[in-house]
Amino acid sequence: MTGQRVLKAEAVVAGGLLLALLVWEFPSLRREARIWRMAGGFRAGHRYP
Repeated sequence: MTGQRVLKAEAVVAGGLLLALLVWEFPSLRREARIWRMAGGFRAGHRYP
């Protein structure tokens, strides 16, 4: 195997793991975003140090 093929294979594996992690964490990320919006989002910076 050439070095370029090994790098491509590693990139595919890393991308697959990243995609799996994102799919696994998506429901909790949505919930966190909703809580963050209810707390005021970017505008709440001065209220919650």
